[in-house]
Amino acid sequence: MKIYGIQTSPKWEDKSTNFAQVEQLLRSKKIEAKSLIVLPESFSTGFSLNTQITAKGEPEVSMGFLSRIAKQHNCWVIAGLIVKEQNKYFNRLICLSPEGKLIGQYDKIHLISTLGENNAHAAGKECKIFDLGPFTACPIICYDLRFPELFRHGTRMGANLFVVIACWPEVRIQHWTSLLQARAIENQAFVVGLNRTGKEPENIYNGNSVIFSPKGEVIDQLGSKAGILKGQIEVDEAEN
Repeated sequence: MKIYGIQTSPKWEDKSTNFAQVEQLLRSKKIEAKSLIVLPESFSTGFSLNTQITAKGEPEVSMGFLSRIAKQHNCWVIAGLIVKEQNKYFNRLICLSPEGKLIGQYDKIHLISTLGENNAHAAGKECKIFDLGPFTACPIICYDLRFPELFRHGTRMGANLFVVIACWPEVRIQHWTSLLQARAIENQAFVVGLNRTGKEPENIYNGNSVIFSPKGEVIDQLGSKAGILKGQIEVDEAEN
């Protein structure tokens, strides 16, 4: 399977501009059918905790855009957004099929209290997996990366691919790459870490999106600019 990680620099709380940025990056590269396209955490707004803006019209607004992308490229698509359910807001990862249908979702379990996320969002409760062609994927969101037990749970459920979407700040970027590599080695699984770049009112981001093999080897890695992470992964390499 081919992986295309779309490392963007989202404009603060501006969904239409951020949708256009994703489309522009996708047009810059020929996307192979039946691949996996990955977008960052809160890709359409940046890491805003203003739920009146981030969750407005969701999940329909972002789902409609992502469904169109999935069908246009005949690919699975994973991305992050904020949704409201039962008067609570969740930081959610969704996965769409090449037909543009929702096939899986995961709500971020570990909320980062130092940034006040726990005051804006409710915590998810379950580790999830879903099938992506020959792979069984376990979704992870940003701060979840610091909790190895979540990855072990995913491995026990049968995951051989972990997809980590994030808004991981520059000041702690060494932790990002080190922990992603460790999770790949610990679980003998592929790990795709898709971060963002650019500036926000409270944080600076410098990307460093990366794909690690089950041996902890770098398949592809980006720097600090917007661009497309690209790599091919083979399911046989993740068989224990």
